[in-house]
Amino acid sequence: MGDVYLEIKCLTEDSVQAPVETALCLCVYDYLGRPSQINLRVVTMKQTSSQLSMDINRINVSECTEVPPPSSFCSLPVFQSVDSLSCVAGLSAVLRQIVRCSEESNRHLLGFREACLVSCAETSVWTKFCEIELIASCKKIMINDYNNCEEGILPLELARLESHMSLPIRVHNVSKLKDRSHKYAEGPHFLLTDLVLALPIHIILNTIGCHNCSLIPLIHAWYLEVAEGHNYMQSLSLLQWEQFERWKSQTCAIWTLPTVAKQSLYKRDPTRYKPRDKIYTQQVEIEDSMNRLENVNMLDYTEGPSWEEEWAEDLPVPEVPSKRLIRKRHQLANLAAAAINVTVEGDTLVDFCSGSGHLGIILAHSLPKCTIILLDNKEKSLDRARQRLKSLNLYNVYVIQANLDYFIGKFQVGVSLHACGVASDLVIHKCLQNKANFIVCPCCYGGIQENHIISYPQSEEYLQAGLSERGYIVLGHCADQAGTDQGEKGMRAVDSDRCLLARNRGYCVTLSKLIPHTCTTRNNIIIGVRPKQQLIVS
Repeated sequence: MGDVYLEIKCLTEDSVQAPVETALCLCVYDYLGRPSQINLRVVTMKQTSSQLSMDINRINVSECTEVPPPSSFCSLPVFQSVDSLSCVAGLSAVLRQIVRCSEESNRHLLGFREACLVSCAETSVWTKFCEIELIASCKKIMINDYNNCEEGILPLELARLESHMSLPIRVHNVSKLKDRSHKYAEGPHFLLTDLVLALPIHIILNTIGCHNCSLIPLIHAWYLEVAEGHNYMQSLSLLQWEQFERWKSQTCAIWTLPTVAKQSLYKRDPTRYKPRDKIYTQQVEIEDSMNRLENVNMLDYTEGPSWEEEWAEDLPVPEVPSKRLIRKRHQLANLAAAAINVTVEGDTLVDFCSGSGHLGIILAHSLPKCTIILLDNKEKSLDRARQRLKSLNLYNVYVIQANLDYFIGKFQVGVSLHACGVASDLVIHKCLQNKANFIVCPCCYGGIQENHIISYPQSEEYLQAGLSERGYIVLGHCADQAGTDQGEKGMRAVDSDRCLLARNRGYCVTLSKLIPHTCTTRNNIIIGVRPKQQLIVS
C-alpha cells in the first residue's frame, strides 16, 4: 500500500491535463481495477507542452500542494510506501508497483520471475525504448514538432517496433513453444510492456490519422489485440482528443515507413550482439590510446584519508560472507573516512548505487545529525537495507529505488563504492550538477560504453589529445586487466579523465588508493571537493 504522486498541469471537477507519463499511470491504474491499496495524489506543476486532457470521473484522485520526502527528491511519477521513509521512482518502476498493489490475478503482467521492465534504461535497450524513446516520439507528434510530417514519413520508433515484432521471440524456454512469433511485444504472453507501449502507439496513430495496416501490419494486429482483445481500449478512452483535431487536418494522407536495421529491441539480439564484434584489448589499440595521452598531465596518486583505528564495537558490521568481511571493512572505512572529512552537520549525503546500504548505514551511524539517502535500482538489495535500518534503529535514512536519472534532490555529499562502469560517471555528473562533494571508488572499467547521457572521453584535455570514444573504451578494457602494470595504467588513465572533468569545473580533486591496496583490485578513490572549499585530510 502507498501513495502515487503524479504531475499534472491543471485539475477540474471532471478532467485533468497531464503529461504522457501521468496519463499512462492513470490508464494502467484504471485497467487494473483502480486498486484500493493505491492513493493517487496529483501535484500541479508548470508544463508547456505535450499535455493530454483526461476524463477522471472514473478515477478518484486527490490534489496536494507539496510532495513529501523522499518522493520530493525524485522526478514524478513516484510511489511512496506507507512507512514514509522509502519510495520508488521512474515510470516503469512505478507501474510495476501499481501492478503489485492490485489483485493477485494481475501479477502475471510482471512476467517470468517478475522481471518485466525491471532493468534500467541505462543498460537495457528494451526499457530505454519503452520508457524514453517511444514516449519522446509521441510527445513530438503531440506538440506538432515532428519534422518528417510534411514528407509523410512515420516516426522511426514505429519502424523499430515493427522490425522487432517481425523477428523470432527471445524468451525463457523458447524451445518449448510451438508458435515463436510476436503475438505481444515481448512474445507469447500479455505483459505490462504491452500496456506501456499501447498508450503512445494509440496517441500516435490517432493523432496523425494513420491506420495503414500494410505499413505496420504487426503493430496494428498487436494494437487491436491489446486494445480490444484485452479491453484496454476502455481505459484508453479516458484520453480526450479534442485538442488534436487540428492536427488531423494537417497530416499527410500518404505515409511511408523509414528503413531501419533488421534488429529486435533486445540488447542481446544476435544481429546486434556478436562476440567477435566485441572490443577486446588489442595491444596495438592500447598502445595507440596511451600514446595519444603522452602529453596529457594525468593525475598522480596522493595519500588519501583512511580509517586507521580499529573497527568500533558499536559500528554496524557489513553483512557479507566471513571470507570477505575484512576486505569489505577496509573498503568501507576508507570511503567513510573520506566522506566524514568533507561533511558538516546538517548535510545530506547520497550513497549512490548503494546496494544493501553497507556504506550508507555506517555514515548514518557516524553522522546522526545528517540525512543519508540510499539510492539503488535493485529492489531486493534495498529490501535488505530496510531490514538492517529497522534492526539498527536508524531513522535518519531515506531509501529510494530509482535510476540515477530520476533523482533530482539537493545534496551536499555524494558517495559510491564500486558503482559499475558508466554508473561511476553518472554519479560524478550528478554531484557536479549539484555542486556537491564526491567520493567515488569506480569499478568495472570495461563496462564503460556509449549511452544517452555521457559521451567519452569527458575532459577537454583528452578530447584535445585526439582520443576517440573507441580509444577510450579500449582503455576501460585495459583497466580490467587486474593486477598487471598495464591494468594499473588503464585505471589511472580512465580515472584521470574523470578527475580532469571535475577539476575543469573548479573542483579540488585528488586521486588516491584505498588502504591497504590489497582490499580490492579496484582500489582507486577519487575525492572531489566543491569550489571554494579545501580538502581536510586526517
